[in-house]
Amino acid sequence: MKWIYGLCDMQSFYASCEVASRPEFAARRKEFDDSTDPPLVVSGDPARRSGIVLAATPTAKEFGVSNAMRLGEAQRLVPGLIVVRPRMGFYLETSVRIQETMRLHFPLQEQFSVDEGFFALPADSPLFPDPIEAARKLQAKIWDTFRIRCRIGLGPNKWVAKMTNAKAKKTPGGIVWWTESDIPTKLHPLRVEEMWGLKRRAETLRREFKADTIGDVARIPVGQLRARFGVWGDVIHRWANGQDISEINPNSYHAPHKGFSHRTTLPRDFYERSEVAVVILELLDEVCYRLRRANQVGRRVGLGLTYERMEGGFWKAKTLSRHTNSPEELYPELLALLDRYWDTRSGVRAVSVAVDMLQFTDALQLSLFDDVPKRKALYATVDKIHERYGETALMRAVSLTKAGQLRDRSAKIGGHYA
Repeated sequence: MKWIYGLCDMQSFYASCEVASRPEFAARRKEFDDSTDPPLVVSGDPARRSGIVLAATPTAKEFGVSNAMRLGEAQRLVPGLIVVRPRMGFYLETSVRIQETMRLHFPLQEQFSVDEGFFALPADSPLFPDPIEAARKLQAKIWDTFRIRCRIGLGPNKWVAKMTNAKAKKTPGGIVWWTESDIPTKLHPLRVEEMWGLKRRAETLRREFKADTIGDVARIPVGQLRARFGVWGDVIHRWANGQDISEINPNSYHAPHKGFSHRTTLPRDFYERSEVAVVILELLDEVCYRLRRANQVGRRVGLGLTYERMEGGFWKAKTLSRHTNSPEELYPELLALLDRYWDTRSGVRAVSVAVDMLQFTDALQLSLFDDVPKRKALYATVDKIHERYGETALMRAVSLTKAGQLRDRSAKIGGHYA
């Protein structure tokens, strides 16, 4: 059976949730008139120097406000800017309801992120004789129920749907559909930087292969792409030709994890190694807890630092000799990465820790020198205490120091207050 794939993306999701939930703003809003939104941003806690714009309404963006901009800068651009603190619990609850709405319209549906979802509908089906109209019904339902605007891209596969979704954001009506016959005329003329998913590889394609457009990339022999990018070369070749082999996975959020990571933005710049080390250990404990819950262990550990003013930093990783989910084994490796790559002159504003190259614990290679059963029992007890009484019920002593962030983070969801 031939399918048409769609991607439904909520517009400025966090900001839209806030505007839609406030009667003083909701009553005057119109679905296809972005100017009826107030100039509003969702931002962190300015008092703790975490005032970064997480989301902005279209009206605020018209003044130059953008995501990840410092709140102070946004307020200078828009003197009357409305600032609200994030309510992550509310956003997640709304996300669940919107995803379920998509699923009711298109049973073959896959959540892609908190504010995006893929779906598929059979082509040439009497149930969906007009794909544009089917997408419009979903769009209208989301607006009528949640008062949140969404944009929908349709295409012959998931990747093209992602590309058409980007065009839908700039198209009146917010729905764009490309078929296979549109690939040469609509996809190939786009700049190489517009290829979704490439990131810095687009710069390499322009610099090393002289590829200005996606069509230029499509004409590069796949062998050359494979020689330069490895397995990514095949992916780039398929995407540039409007092809994608991935299918809709309704259980994507229940699939085994490929890696776990955790990140936090600090309330001030940290200059002391001992303070950064405390934060690294707290984040590692969280990552290892999630590994244990998933019955998985990892072989590669990664550390990322973002420097003061949220500028510069690094991300480095190390592959270990064996798999583990033990903080005692992973922590020294993270400190080694810290000592090797941190210049010590730059203040640290954000820290991230990750563990990947996972496998399940039933394949775990035991150490001859560690008492693994005893350590496993210890952490099982710690996990039970945290699950029943909260993660601050039992803490490492270093979390009570000035550098500790655990007590503050425990009151948040996704790094922001619920």
